[in-house]
Amino acid sequence: MTDALAPMYRMPVSFGPAPGPRNLPIDKRHLRFERQTTTLSLSALTDADQLGRLLPDGFVLRGEQRLTVNVLNLTGIGWLAGRGYNILMVRFPAAWEGGERVEGDFVPVVWESMTDPILTGRDELGWCKINADIPDLRECDGTWTGSAAWEGYRFFEAQAEGLVATDVNPDPAPLLFQKYVPCTGDWGTADVSYPTATGNEAAAPELVSAERGTGRFAFRAARWEDMPTQYPIVNALAALPLADFGPAILLRTSGGGDAGGQRILK
Repeated sequence: MTDALAPMYRMPVSFGPAPGPRNLPIDKRHLRFERQTTTLSLSALTDADQLGRLLPDGFVLRGEQRLTVNVLNLTGIGWLAGRGYNILMVRFPAAWEGGERVEGDFVPVVWESMTDPILTGRDELGWCKINADIPDLRECDGTWTGSAAWEGYRFFEAQAEGLVATDVNPDPAPLLFQKYVPCTGDWGTADVSYPTATGNEAAAPELVSAERGTGRFAFRAARWEDMPTQYPIVNALAALPLADFGPAILLRTSGGGDAGGQRILK
């Protein structure tokens, strides 16, 4: 079936073109943008100096410094033959000031609950994806809860309540990333290091419903013993002071792009 795939490659390369979210077999390409998504978004005011230390060279902070977390449950994903997975994304307002200026939200880390989207997103898009156990959002008696854990250590919790229907019409800012690939054997040196940004998508998601309420979230500091490869990430986020929590927004959408418009920033 490899002759039905576009010539896109990633490791292991011995087996020819690699299928994925942007490379489906010819007879399955109509499924590319199929998915249903439930997204809980929460934000809080935080310290600009501490956020600024998370930015790679060439990026600057912009606007009010609010840390936003998005917990996403994805189901019925076409490129995964109907399977799903969950996401925890961290973002805050920033801009790239290189040969061009691009304003958006810088994303220092994305956790996902499945290996396949992590590998395709890191290699093809330059998204900073790592693994965590992220259960589905849960609603009980009007309260929504979300969490993330690594090997049993729960490092993130979120809660939202009082959600009522709203006419929020999301107009998301571009997502900004730093793609980095280390040079094998020359540790501390990059084979690849450049900024990327999401672009125009071939398919915009259809808004099914939107609700607004109140909510809070928190990151829990970890020891090396708790998360030996991720503790610096979690601890940097746990150290951020959180105040003036913004509204909790719960969106249900259908379809949507797969970041195929991702581009390198100049």
